[in-house]
Amino acid sequence: MFRRIYTQPDLVESDYIEVMAMIKAANGIEFDTVANDPAPLAADHVLHRPDGADPVVLGSIHDIRSAMQLASGQTLSFAVNGLTIVYGENGSGKSGYCKLLKQICRARRERNDEVVLENAYSTDRRSKPSLTVRFKVGQAEAQDHRWETGAPPPPALSRVSVFDSRLAPLYADKQDKIEFLPAGLDVLPRVVKACTELSRRLNDEMEPLRTIVASPLPDIERDTLQAEAVGKLNENTALKSIPSEVAFQNLALWSLDDDARTELIQGDIRSDRAALAKEKTRGVGILKTLHEQLVNAENLLSADAITNLNSKIGKCIATREAAALAASLEFRDDPLSTVIGSEPWRQMFGYAITVYADAFHGAELPTHGDNEVCPLCAQKLSHGAFDRLVKFRALIANEAAKQAELAVASLTSDVSALRQLTLPTADQIVSALTPFIVEGSAEASVLNELLKWLVSADQFRSALTQLADALVDVSALGVMEPGKSSEIEIWASALAVSAAADQAAATDPERLNRLRAELRDLRARKQLHDNLPAVLQRRSQLITLLKLSGCIASRHSAPISSKNTELCEKYLTEDFRRKLQKEIADLGIAYLPVVVTGRTDRGVSYVGPDLSKSISAKTSNILSEGEFRALSLACFFAEIGSIDGHDGVILDDPVSSLDHKHVRQVATRILAEARHRQVIVFTHELSFYYELWHQAIEAHVDVLRHWIVKTEEHGFGTVRNGDAPWQVKSTKDRLGALDFKLTSMASQASKDTEAYEREVTDFFTGLRETWERLVEEMLLNGVVGRFQPGVMTQSLSGVEVRDSDFTTIHFGMRKTSELSGHDWSKGRLPYTPTIEDMKREVETVRTYFAELKKRRDEVASIRRKAVSAPRKAETLT
Repeated sequence: MFRRIYTQPDLVESDYIEVMAMIKAANGIEFDTVANDPAPLAADHVLHRPDGADPVVLGSIHDIRSAMQLASGQTLSFAVNGLTIVYGENGSGKSGYCKLLKQICRARRERNDEVVLENAYSTDRRSKPSLTVRFKVGQAEAQDHRWETGAPPPPALSRVSVFDSRLAPLYADKQDKIEFLPAGLDVLPRVVKACTELSRRLNDEMEPLRTIVASPLPDIERDTLQAEAVGKLNENTALKSIPSEVAFQNLALWSLDDDARTELIQGDIRSDRAALAKEKTRGVGILKTLHEQLVNAENLLSADAITNLNSKIGKCIATREAAALAASLEFRDDPLSTVIGSEPWRQMFGYAITVYADAFHGAELPTHGDNEVCPLCAQKLSHGAFDRLVKFRALIANEAAKQAELAVASLTSDVSALRQLTLPTADQIVSALTPFIVEGSAEASVLNELLKWLVSADQFRSALTQLADALVDVSALGVMEPGKSSEIEIWASALAVSAAADQAAATDPERLNRLRAELRDLRARKQLHDNLPAVLQRRSQLITLLKLSGCIASRHSAPISSKNTELCEKYLTEDFRRKLQKEIADLGIAYLPVVVTGRTDRGVSYVGPDLSKSISAKTSNILSEGEFRALSLACFFAEIGSIDGHDGVILDDPVSSLDHKHVRQVATRILAEARHRQVIVFTHELSFYYELWHQAIEAHVDVLRHWIVKTEEHGFGTVRNGDAPWQVKSTKDRLGALDFKLTSMASQASKDTEAYEREVTDFFTGLRETWERLVEEMLLNGVVGRFQPGVMTQSLSGVEVRDSDFTTIHFGMRKTSELSGHDWSKGRLPYTPTIEDMKREVETVRTYFAELKKRRDEVASIRRKAVSAPRKAETLT
């Protein structure tokens, strides 16, 4: 693993799979992936700069294929000394080139999020992203190397360092510090991190096994060798203490002779008189309970009970008819004479009486006085209504009605008794009595007859209740056959006699204990035999779990951390601390209360900046994004300053989020580095571009610049080598670009398309911006300019603005503005200028440019003389 970490920027999934296979193989775990023989770290694996090695510089990357959406056929070259500036706006493809360089050079990272993907929109999926890199080591001949994703880059390129703000060599730790490790000394922390990841993966495999091992196995008879062996199948058992597979197989041996021996012992134990007496006594209790249930059922379903029930049905019918007749005679002239006295009417009137009593504190319905109201509608009762309620009350109270109610209550009681009759089910009876029945015996016949009688009794009971509810004569149902209670009583008596005889004959309790112990061992062996596959599988799962746990134990990072502490104490010298502090000052963040400190966290040593603060907030939360960026740059420059030699460096967008002051300081630091090594800067910040350009002029540093654009012809990542972005082009360069554009437009076959009209609009937009640059550059002689760091007062010597300049620029700008996308003026018809028209417009600017240049030089010459020496005084002749 040390070799992989030394030779790769990150461990990828295949590395973890292969290392995991080696770890498992070393711990005796079979694995789907064949474990390769480990290749230990050797001297030639360590990607470091040998003493006295020549500097490594990049020449170019070209022939890029299938990488993201970058255009093919492009070459991005680099100055072998001095500074290379690569400018590209967002979405131009610049970042794609940065990602490629991070893959082949040394780019520190904490996560593998810089993967170079294939072109997502290409139909060709057969080739991987690839490129050719040209580089040079010292004075040797330049060499080309073909590289594709997944393959190792040339070892020499590991000496070319890349700075990327997203992968800045800073770490925000849990102890509230931002920490930094120089290259090389970050290897052991990465090893600790890899060990942590391997432990996490091992734990992920162990978790489901823990759940399985914790689940219960089938029960085994206690106090047996088999139970003891199975009890060891848990995570707390040491690996060496787990019984072998052969041991489990021997404990689970079973044969037909063992079946016969088990039956014999069970018969012996059952023949034990004390046990039999106890069992038979239990049977006597069951039979007595069943006898009581049967006697109750037979009484309820007897002929006398049926006759009594039928008599009550007849009485209920007769009393109801008498009560109804009384009501009909009393209320024969009432409109409701047909229902008065009926059962529903009685129930409703009873409810009315209850409501009235509740409402008027127990008053009887009806009552004179304030209570003369209807209990249903709460209206005042008339004299007739009051008398009518009195008659209703009398009807309810008469003897015929009372007799009817008594008859109904008596019948209801008998029917309820029938409904509440609980008869045991056939399954309950069979389960309870089977242990006391010998096949073919008289008891077996009694049981069968009893089950049949219970079915008939339940059907007869159901029919009785239905007919009684309907007040129908039940005599038509006939009479139930005699019950079996007497047979059950005889059975219970005989079983009680047998139990008493067994109890009296119980002898030799030690013999029973021996038989029970042997039976327990036989049962345990049978249980293990029946569940042996599951037990052996659990044993295998437990062994795997314990071996995985052993893998984690071998990944303990304490020795690694201890070694890292030793190395840091030796190599994180005070010299490096001073370099880091100087870089912090050079980049303009010395105003922060920063101290360069070292520390050890779990044996891993760090050196880096910390803030002296009085609150507990995280340092990473206190610093602004720009301060964090500047701090990371300081660490990067301190790191490469600690490496011998002058290998190339690459910086990707180093000034994002920085203000103009810090942008200038970063540019100054980069130019200082570019004096003695190759420096390549990728940026989308025009102000930073200008700053680098102007400081390079002052510092006499050679500069190569490129412009990355997206074009209709090639797409993303089109490289314009040696070219500057339009925004920084001089007037002369812009005129040249417009000439080139006109040549391209002239070659188009059709001039009537919307696309051609857009080309015309773009041309005049560029021409208008060229007029603006001409005013800034020539008319005002660069006294002030966009992105310019200051006012160039010395250039005032060449400034002269005439009235003719105003008119020339006014009409030139008006015409270009009309055709550069502005709304057409009212009353004017749009027109499409010809190529010749546009050439004349360019020539107008070029001619005016030459005129201004000549005037500027002449005026500057005169004015410089005025300040170079006093004018010569006149003399008398």
